[in-house]
Amino acid sequence: MACISLRAVSLAALAGILIPLAPSAFAQPTQVVRFLQNETDPPSIAFYNKAIAEFEKQNPDIKIEMESVSTDARLQKVTAALRAHTMPDVFKLLSEERVEFARKGYLVPLDGMISEIGEKDFVAGTLSRIDGHYYDVPYALNNFSVLWYRSDLLKAAGLQPPKNWDDLRAAAKALNKDGVNGFIFPAGQNRMTSLYLAMMMWSAGGTFFDKNLNVTFDNPGTIKALTFMKDMAQYSPKGLASYSYSDMINVYLTGKVGLDIYAARLIANAQQSVPKLAEQTSATLMPAGPAGVGVQFLSTNSYAIASPKAGAKHTEAAMKFLKFIVSGDRARDFALTAFPHMIPPIKSEQEAVLAAGKKTLNDRDDLGRTTFDVSNALDFDQEAGATFSDGKVVKSGVPNPYIGPIIARGIPAQVVQHVVLGGEDPAKAAAWGAAQMNAIVRDLKDR
Repeated sequence: MACISLRAVSLAALAGILIPLAPSAFAQPTQVVRFLQNETDPPSIAFYNKAIAEFEKQNPDIKIEMESVSTDARLQKVTAALRAHTMPDVFKLLSEERVEFARKGYLVPLDGMISEIGEKDFVAGTLSRIDGHYYDVPYALNNFSVLWYRSDLLKAAGLQPPKNWDDLRAAAKALNKDGVNGFIFPAGQNRMTSLYLAMMMWSAGGTFFDKNLNVTFDNPGTIKALTFMKDMAQYSPKGLASYSYSDMINVYLTGKVGLDIYAARLIANAQQSVPKLAEQTSATLMPAGPAGVGVQFLSTNSYAIASPKAGAKHTEAAMKFLKFIVSGDRARDFALTAFPHMIPPIKSEQEAVLAAGKKTLNDRDDLGRTTFDVSNALDFDQEAGATFSDGKVVKSGVPNPYIGPIIARGIPAQVVQHVVLGGEDPAKAAAWGAAQMNAIVRDLKDR
């Protein structure tokens, strides 16, 4: 019996030694956080890969699975994921989706994160509350309304940088020769075309909706914008029928475009791939339209966290990762990946980014500061009921729950195509667009 007891004690002791060494005893289950983003340029991808590696090192129980897609592909991914209830945990949220997604319960509130980062340090107008809560956190601002121009061509033509639509038309006409197109704009069936029409319509005094959320798209401003775009098509490349975001850069980089209203990624890419062209390129503010102001389209790029209702699985881990990538040194490092395209939404970071970034543009401080001037700007979610007077934009402060599906279905882009490609009367096209928008609003109200 004594021998048996000794053996039992020995086995028990051995078990006591082995149990703590078993991998399952202390190992934490890995939480896989899915991350969907649309910054696809190589420097941006390199930034995210580095940041993810650093985060995973600090948090060995969390693994980040990143998927990078184009802006147009992102819409398809999100739409399909919502239908299947398989949303990624962290994802790029478009401004026009904010109200709808929040009210349908697809998003997790981020009030605590905004407070920890510092609510007052965000650029005015970049944070949006929906029913008293923040549901997304900005990581960069993009000014899509900088007028990039070939200073060498303007000088040769004896012209000054355009300050209004009349100047813009005259300059485009003068530069449209010797294999160079005077102007360029998108007319493809995509969000960029809708965006472009929006800033032209606002500059002409129109809006999609009034402050009571009635559709006002068939207004004189829309008709003026469409008429202007139809006129400018004669000075633009023939391929504009399919143009989207990247075409606004890539076609300019051929050296065969004189004037291009677009975001600052254009000059960042020019400096990297065609430095001689970058030297010949200058920037100025959006030319004023008939409303007396050049209304800029300021895209507030934000990330949101999907809720379990939408299919997300690891909310707390996602929250930890999101705060990591949008704050601290990462905020500044990301802004420098495509300077001056990525404007920091944190005010206290902007001067440091401007100082560091201008070195990449041969110390041309003017390029960064022109881009960082985001006064008189709107986005899809902020435009309802906006007014334009004395050279300024005044927002109504009314969030729009209807604009998202309208942009997602490409109604404004289709209107542009009706006019620019199909030759339709601008007033008739605007009326068609308004009817389509009203049908979408009625459908949303009936649900």
